[in-house]
Amino acid sequence: MQTVLMVAEKPSLAASIAQHLSHGQSHSRRGGLDVHEWDGTFQGRPARFRMTSVIGHVLSIDFPPKFQNWDQTDPLSLFTAPTVRGEANPKARVCKHLQTEAKGCDMLVLWLDCDREGENICFEVMEHTVKWMRKPAPGGQQVWRGQVSPLT
Repeated sequence: MQTVLMVAEKPSLAASIAQHLSHGQSHSRRGGLDVHEWDGTFQGRPARFRMTSVIGHVLSIDFPPKFQNWDQTDPLSLFTAPTVRGEANPKARVCKHLQTEAKGCDMLVLWLDCDREGENICFEVMEHTVKWMRKPAPGGQQVWRGQVSPLT
C-alpha cells in the first residue's frame, strides 16, 4: 500500500481537509504538529494517508549579524550582502516534523495557498520532505498540488 503525505499551511486547514477526505474516519496523533491518518485510495490505488501542516513559513531569511545594525550598515552593501536561512519557528521544530513524517511516504500532496507566498512555502516543504521519502518509479510523479485559495 502506498503512503501519501499531505501538508497544509496551518493546523486548522489540515484538520478540515482530513475530516472531509476521510469522511470523518481519520484518527489523530501528536508528532510536533497534529497528524491525521486514514486509509483510502489515491490515483486508483489503496493508500495510507498522513495529513499534517506547517505553521506558515518553514524557513526565514535574514542578514548575518554583521549587517543587522542599521546605524552602522550602508544600505547599498545589502545588495551584495550574504543571507542566512534558518527555521522560521525553531521551537516548533517544523523541519524535523516534516522529515519524520516523510519517512516511508511515496507521494506528497501540498495543500497550500495558490499565491506567491503559498508557492514559496511549497518549496520549503519539499526541501524538508522529498529527500526523506521513498524514491519514485522512473518517470513517476511524486509531488502533487491541491488547489486551495486564501478563502478556504
